[in-house]
Amino acid sequence: MSLETILTDITARLRQGRFPNEQTISQGIVLRVLQELGWDIYDTNSVWPEFQTGEGRADFALCHPPTKPAEFIEVKPPGRAEEGVRQALEYAFHTGVPFIVLTDGKTWSFYLPAEQGSYEDRRVYKLDLFERPPAEAAEILYRYLARARVESGEALEAARKEYRSRNRRSQARDGIPEAWRELVEKGNEDLVELLASAVESKAGVRPEDNDVAEFLAGLGRPIIVETSRAKTASQTSPVIHRPAAPRAAAESTRSGKLLLRGKAYPYHNAKDAMVIVLRELAKGDPTFLERCSQHPDAQGRKRRYIARTSEELYPDREDLRDNREALPGGWLVATNLNTPLKKTIIRLGAEVAGLTFGKDVIVEF
Repeated sequence: MSLETILTDITARLRQGRFPNEQTISQGIVLRVLQELGWDIYDTNSVWPEFQTGEGRADFALCHPPTKPAEFIEVKPPGRAEEGVRQALEYAFHTGVPFIVLTDGKTWSFYLPAEQGSYEDRRVYKLDLFERPPAEAAEILYRYLARARVESGEALEAARKEYRSRNRRSQARDGIPEAWRELVEKGNEDLVELLASAVESKAGVRPEDNDVAEFLAGLGRPIIVETSRAKTASQTSPVIHRPAAPRAAAESTRSGKLLLRGKAYPYHNAKDAMVIVLRELAKGDPTFLERCSQHPDAQGRKRRYIARTSEELYPDREDLRDNREALPGGWLVATNLNTPLKKTIIRLGAEVAGLTFGKDVIVEF
């Protein structure tokens, strides 16, 4: 079986929430990938689990020669890979390991600890299995993790060349339009909040979140404007004012029919459609909502959209905690969401259930 085929299978399972914690990611993803890349995962002198560093234990050390770490791999729970950067770098500093990998199964970040700058500056590359086709993902993992390349030093040298490449800025710049498109299509809360607050500061009236989301979705390629570093923050950033009173996202009043596995369900607004899909797909599958809650699109920067408690749905907004709907098994879904974000949750629910959005699940609003 090729690495490309393995990654296709892993990605499908990730989308369905089949790897809920570090242990399942380590066993079901990391070791599986390493074995395909030539590592003898049963030889603990080569693939050393729980390697003691003095500051803690690295999840895996890839060793060459035997027992001497050449790379560390640190594994984190779904959606929390970025939280382990400092810890992983400290492990590397105290052992002299020149290359580290940080993963939550979905994302794989490759760092050179000895380089200058912030944590982000020292990241050579970030691979997201949801964003890259399996063939391209396989090529990247081979480049940095293949046993033959690690043992020969080619993996480290490739990382150093990549780090110093003058094309890094242009590569990042070329990715802006696609990243922007995905943010606005998913109704990204941070973008909506930033623009809505800026409008409120200028006009004295806050626009509805759905109006802001629709405006953002209608924008084309973003124009990047470089501002002088001499300007103060007040000159370049909008002042954000938090609304004093609770305000739920406006609901679309457009009613229609939701088709789920060929069966029609009437709905009155986007919230109804979202709740119907989650409730129906949860029937007969006690793990469905837990897996949905772990999907990357079910989490904002500060909160979760599907959770066990209102506090998790609205950690910073006690006044909004009544904006929720109950789901089977004691789960809750937030309803203070803009319409594109509700559609995103319907789409992720279909993914987790192994269905095709637009075919097995059809809804328009």
